[in-house]
Amino acid sequence: MLSTIQFFRDDVLVHAGLGEDCAVIDFGDEVCLVTSDPITGAVAGIGELAVHVACNDLAANGGTPVGVQVVLLLPEHIQEDEVHQIMEDVQTTAAALEVEVIGGHTEITSKVADPVVSITAIGRAPKSRFVTSKGARPGDQLVITKGVGIEAAAILARDFAHLLPFEVPEGEIESLTKQLSVVPEGLFAAEYGVHAMHDITEGGLLGAVREVCQAAGVGAEINEAQVPMSKLTQAICEQFGLDPLKLLSSGSMLIVTPRGQELTEGLREIQVPAFVVGQITEGDHPVVLRRNGETEDITAHVEDELWKFFAKIDRMVE
Repeated sequence: MLSTIQFFRDDVLVHAGLGEDCAVIDFGDEVCLVTSDPITGAVAGIGELAVHVACNDLAANGGTPVGVQVVLLLPEHIQEDEVHQIMEDVQTTAAALEVEVIGGHTEITSKVADPVVSITAIGRAPKSRFVTSKGARPGDQLVITKGVGIEAAAILARDFAHLLPFEVPEGEIESLTKQLSVVPEGLFAAEYGVHAMHDITEGGLLGAVREVCQAAGVGAEINEAQVPMSKLTQAICEQFGLDPLKLLSSGSMLIVTPRGQELTEGLREIQVPAFVVGQITEGDHPVVLRRNGETEDITAHVEDELWKFFAKIDRMVE
């Protein structure tokens, strides 16, 4: 798809590219950041997830979110109260981030079986300190915030509670959803001065690290034993046979910096848990995972474990 783009403007500072979360446009002393993301894998809380995922992309470039445009593609059988709930979740989440809902489009269509929410988010950052995915350098450390699997665990606990052998209190799910924004750590890290950032979404931690490595033409090593996750995420992964390192993880930011330990201490001072989980190496973007005393090379696209789970459920229904 990227090969079809043939015209480029000089005032676009970051063009469409593998691993890049946002376009960055020169607006003088500041830059405008623009990103778009759909939510297709959730049912409950889809409006909340959509706002966080889009605004997190801006944060990964060091941007402050300003506004969101919301596109709703809705199935013919949807009820009015369901549409109202989606937009209420969108508005409540956006307001909490001090982001305005500035427009969008709503459509009832036979082309979708479930609601699809797609959001375009617009943000701003000083021209002198926006961050991209391609700045990683050999010797840098890999830092992640909070833990892996946050978004996926929230989706699975909400939408597939009937398949779990244990009850998940609503308070635990709410605790996960309150962690979905990476805007605080993104702005802090950009101000601190880091080489690269990427919010950890489809493909999980391994997918995010691989994209950063591809963008920068480097390699990486990850130590699974250093990767944090909540007890609920771990229990859900064990129950459904999911690899948490390949699991949708909105709420966790991947940060690349030469001063990883110093950065984690600073993040913890603003109440954001952070952990060094690996380092950038020389090489043509292979990712080496150290797991249980063995190593695994991640050289291909990382398919998200959540999509595999959905496919398995669909086969069971058929």
